[in-house]
Amino acid sequence: MAYDSGMNPKGRTHAVVPESVLKEAGLRATKQRIALVRALAASSAPRSVEALVEAGKRSFDTATAYRMLDAFQEAGLARRIELAQGRALYEYANGHHHHAVCTVCGRIKDVEACLPSSLDERVRVSAGFARINDHALEFFGICAQCAKKQ
Repeated sequence: MAYDSGMNPKGRTHAVVPESVLKEAGLRATKQRIALVRALAASSAPRSVEALVEAGKRSFDTATAYRMLDAFQEAGLARRIELAQGRALYEYANGHHHHAVCTVCGRIKDVEACLPSSLDERVRVSAGFARINDHALEFFGICAQCAKKQ
């Protein structure tokens, strides 16, 4: 699966100091957590848990990765995304953005555009919610490269 970030044309990786990031999030900086933060931050693509285990040089197993990712999501360090591909992918939480996914090749592109906050409020009222905490917006279509091939 390819990944293209509209926010950084050279690829979306993040220069982070894992120990500092974990401390700021209120998490202990264990060797396994440091390895996972590095794997997430070095990635230019949302990745599967299996890919993160591999990128972490197998310093943690799959079950441990899921537990750490749950803690990272709670602390705001990682985001779980499901792009109708039947499995979850994880990315370093680098600010609010959405995704456009090519249904032919699977390329994922970050999209900075967002819905107006007035829509969040309309959804909150319509659903009878006290608060809307977050939203996810994914677009599916055919990328320019695949369209040229058709």
